[in-house]
Amino acid sequence: MEYAQRRASQRRAWQKWNIRFLLPLVIGLLGIWPVQPSRAQDFAAPAFVARWARTDRPIQTGAVVRTWLWGPSPFTPALYERYREAPGGVRLVQYFDKGRMELTYPNSDPTAPWYVTGGLLTRELISGRIQVGDSTFFDTGSGATVPIAGDPDTPFPTYADFAALVDHTQPKRTGLAATAALTPSGLTQYTDAAQDPNAQFVQYITYRGPSGQTVGYNIPRAFWTFMTQSGVAEQDGQLVTASPLFDWLFVLGYPIADPVWAQVRLRGEPTWVLIQPFERRVLTYTPTNPAGWQVEMGNVGQHYYRWRYQFTPPTTLAPGAAYYGLQPGSRWTYTTTAGTQEKWETLDPSVSFIAGSAFIPRKETAPQGTRVTYWAITNRGVFFTGYDRLDQNGTVTETTMFWPALRFLSVLDLSEGVQWTVTATALSTDAPPRPASLHVEVQENELVSTTYGLVPAWRLRVTMQGVLPENATSPQTLTIWFSPGIGIVQWTSDALAVQLVSFQPGD
Repeated sequence: MEYAQRRASQRRAWQKWNIRFLLPLVIGLLGIWPVQPSRAQDFAAPAFVARWARTDRPIQTGAVVRTWLWGPSPFTPALYERYREAPGGVRLVQYFDKGRMELTYPNSDPTAPWYVTGGLLTRELISGRIQVGDSTFFDTGSGATVPIAGDPDTPFPTYADFAALVDHTQPKRTGLAATAALTPSGLTQYTDAAQDPNAQFVQYITYRGPSGQTVGYNIPRAFWTFMTQSGVAEQDGQLVTASPLFDWLFVLGYPIADPVWAQVRLRGEPTWVLIQPFERRVLTYTPTNPAGWQVEMGNVGQHYYRWRYQFTPPTTLAPGAAYYGLQPGSRWTYTTTAGTQEKWETLDPSVSFIAGSAFIPRKETAPQGTRVTYWAITNRGVFFTGYDRLDQNGTVTETTMFWPALRFLSVLDLSEGVQWTVTATALSTDAPPRPASLHVEVQENELVSTTYGLVPAWRLRVTMQGVLPENATSPQTLTIWFSPGIGIVQWTSDALAVQLVSFQPGD
């Protein structure tokens, strides 16, 4: 939690008996250390600056002392994440400690209240479903095992532990106290809370739930006071008193469960904390915190980013595209023993298949359909990161992403007898998650006679399961001939043989 993090940071600073650390801390405590403002260039869009500045610039400049609504600054650069209904299938996002800002429709009215939106991060963390469209999701199979409150290493509760509580409408309990408690064994009661006036339910919010039914949830005094507070805000470059300080529906979203108490590890000590999940944020009430810090927003933005990108950290394209036959603009034509042709073409690098990373897409057109595969080139080799399936109009109909990417080949591995196995989870927008594995054995280097000509190539025996939908239940073994500078020149399976007819290298 924010207050706990600040206290822990102070303790660590005092433990370093060195004037380099003591001097800034003492100056800071005296209130004369200059605060470095967030730079406009740190933000992905002017609209993000404006949304942040209204509530959080007064905190950063020292005009007010209160908890952040977003955070001191974004902690990621501009990112482009997949979103099926956005122009081009991608939208601009940026992550803050407390949430994510999104610009899905940049050509809409920038003065509209919902021009910038906040991500439904709590819903995704609890459900384990990553939203990539209005009704399109990657299903990871379970909620995030990231602590929802307390110290970063607290074992309970995690977002996944709230899965059984959300989206179950609750009766109106105005005037009663929030005493339900969540333990590793299930729900129980924390009866001491009945004496706390801040735990008393004072508001009941109803709305149309995800299944179309009317749902309702209770809000305790501590949270409702925080949600409707007045305060100093920035408006047109001036400080004004805003009442309310923020639109709680925009910032938090609707509540998705009644609050529950949980005993979390806070500053290393077991502490009772009241936790309520909303669609976009999480609110916590810690009675033992000082006034002004008892109600805080969880670091949902940090939690979500860590969970979503834990297996796919940002990568850049390393040299080697030409070696692996993946330079943009390259074209291949293959003929098959079934009398058909396949045509491949590498496209310009993509930065949106997995936000923060640059991949080389390869469009592969065959009689059974068109697929765009995405390849990462690093100093460890070339990795298969996933693919899109396209319909006849070129529209993406299904996407699969590997969590983590599958290492397919490395120049360091090209020695006879070398073999390796990699595993991942295949996340699909059309199916439940499935285990995926790839086993590669380098057999020998030989001259291969193809329609294209005589080509020196490494023969690889590749066994994969779960990589493609057609081998989800049983392994498929291929023999592949890989030629440096060209790529794949031939492959065979039990049912088909495919051979290179023509190759045109890219620029």
